[in-house]
Amino acid sequence: MNRILTTLAAAAALASGAAAQVSFSQNFDGASAPTGYTGNFSWYTGTSACGGAGGAMRKNLYSSVTTGNLVTPQVGTSIGGTVTLTFDYKVHNWSANTVPTPAPFGTITPQYGATATGPWTNIGSFTDETQVTGCINKTFTFNPPAGPLFIKFDCVRSAGTSDSYWNFDNIAVSESAAPCSGTPTPGNTVGPVAVCQSENFTLSLQNSTTGAGVSYQWYYGPTSTGPWLPAATTPTMLTNQVLDTWYYCDVTCGSSTGSSTPVLVPMGTVFPQDFSAGVVNPNCWSVSSQVGTSLPNYAPESAFAVGTGSVRFNFYSISALNELSLTSPDFAPTVAGDQVYFDVAGVTYTGGEVDHILLEESNDGGTTWNLVVDMNNAVGGVLNTLGVTSSSSLAPTASQWASLAYPLTAGTNRIRFHGVSDFGNNVFLDNISVGVLPSARHTNYGVSCASPAYTMTAAPAPVAGTTFTYTQNGIPEAAPSSGIYFGVVILSVTQNYAGTPLNILTAGAIDSPCNLHVNSLDLLVSYVSGTSTDSSVTFNVPLGAPAGFLLYSQAVALIVPVAPNNAGIVTSNGVRSYINSF
Repeated sequence: MNRILTTLAAAAALASGAAAQVSFSQNFDGASAPTGYTGNFSWYTGTSACGGAGGAMRKNLYSSVTTGNLVTPQVGTSIGGTVTLTFDYKVHNWSANTVPTPAPFGTITPQYGATATGPWTNIGSFTDETQVTGCINKTFTFNPPAGPLFIKFDCVRSAGTSDSYWNFDNIAVSESAAPCSGTPTPGNTVGPVAVCQSENFTLSLQNSTTGAGVSYQWYYGPTSTGPWLPAATTPTMLTNQVLDTWYYCDVTCGSSTGSSTPVLVPMGTVFPQDFSAGVVNPNCWSVSSQVGTSLPNYAPESAFAVGTGSVRFNFYSISALNELSLTSPDFAPTVAGDQVYFDVAGVTYTGGEVDHILLEESNDGGTTWNLVVDMNNAVGGVLNTLGVTSSSSLAPTASQWASLAYPLTAGTNRIRFHGVSDFGNNVFLDNISVGVLPSARHTNYGVSCASPAYTMTAAPAPVAGTTFTYTQNGIPEAAPSSGIYFGVVILSVTQNYAGTPLNILTAGAIDSPCNLHVNSLDLLVSYVSGTSTDSSVTFNVPLGAPAGFLLYSQAVALIVPVAPNNAGIVTSNGVRSYINSF
């Protein structure tokens, strides 16, 4: 909390420099051109300026250039009061800029807007005002809405007039307001949906309070009811944070105070990160590359078909030795036993080029990095789940992913995936988490070989110490017109198969066109004999089941052996279960 207080105090001091009422002047007499002005006027100095030997802004208008405009930087933030604009101007013959241009020479229209590009509202206008040897002072008053204020001078030359310089100098803008009245009603406190650690953001109020004499006092706290600590005293508040924080503001007019509705500004969700927001760098994650800012990039393939996207390291398009990285924002330091968890899919190129992704950790917010593990997409490498291909467009299916986990050093507060290219092929990352395991879930993959389809699903999520149900649908009939159905659920704790025909898997020992999606028959869950094509069986997840434990399952139906399926086996799709404690 002390860190937050220090941050907010500094932000309040910074924000106090922003004027709540307009007070601006510029005589252009500095040693260099003033900054922030746009349009097509230029700064100059000399005795022909309105300030004697000082500076001014001018534009030469003639037959080929008939319009000009000068836009000020933001002159302040209006409170909705009466604003007075004063300035000096002259229209004098080119090139000495000392002889008054006779009428008709044209029209000058001062305007105001909330941005440097408008939209613009006319303050007033004057045409062919008789010029004098020096400059003419002009004054206008207007009432802009509350908010940022910019001034524009719009100039239009009349046809047939002399070639002339149009000059502006000594611009001043000030605001006065009637005293505020009544009890302020600031409405909701307005803040961002989520923020990164130590990222600056601005808080504002739903409703503005007009008039002079309005004061502001911002507060922040850990809950919607406090305890509250004071912060900025400005209409808006610039700040940052390292914890979820609530904010509100007291707005006072005279002896009456109105309070805004508190708002919670949460920290962006760092973990688990499933990249389903449609971008590669959501919630403060960042990417960098030696070969372009768009790499690594977002991919629509999602691990095990849970979510909508992932991150792709496109080594296929990156020359050897070029590097690219995906880096987490800062997060709470790890403790002993914490691991990083993520899903991966990858492929190598037919030429044998091997790309690497170095998983690295930092305990100082990214100033220094230490290697956790060097991973690669060679055949047999932990990043390779797709084998070998010469194509860059090969994308992983739901079943072609693997889950990895590596221990982190206590005190780690940032991680990155540091890719080093060998000009090989794609690697995909998804569902990255530190300390917090991804949610328990079931994922269907593969297809059955029966027609109509023989399928199996599982629900609810496989949480340690609870139960879930396997449901078989469309169990094939054991023999034609028998009305008997045999369905078996088998489990495997080894790697899943995308779907391999049994006769290939067993070198022809089993004559079946069906696909096996598990690697071993580790456990027989149910053996069903009945007169229904559908069947359900409950499975108990042991209370001590390791977090992140993977279980692969599939339903198998037994039928009377008839060529070409002389093995008498029909299989369903596979189910991958990720066990967790929540």
